[in-house]
Amino acid sequence: MPPEWRFRIARNTHKDWCENRKCSIEKDCGHCYDCMEDCRKGLLSKIKPYGFTLFVKRYGEQMLLDCLERNEKNGIMYHREGIVGDYDEFDDVEKLIMFIKDGNR
Repeated sequence: MPPEWRFRIARNTHKDWCENRKCSIEKDCGHCYDCMEDCRKGLLSKIKPYGFTLFVKRYGEQMLLDCLERNEKNGIMYHREGIVGDYDEFDDVEKLIMFIKDGNR
């Protein structure tokens, strides 16, 4: 797994404009997935960030990293063109979570 995956997951790198970062700081949470609320504000209003956050809440950060690594080895790309990749093709969060988990559409 490329080291940048761990950095992207381990650190919220958004600047001061990020509503989710501000919220995490206010609540003294390291990450959105550490919060017990089911939040859909800011970046979490988009299905991919929301789905990844729910995945980590349910299965843990390490399982997400393991699934992303396995999926990438099997040709599933987080970014294919620009910022759009295979995980962007979903409009149902539960289907996205299952895709992350098992790599099957």
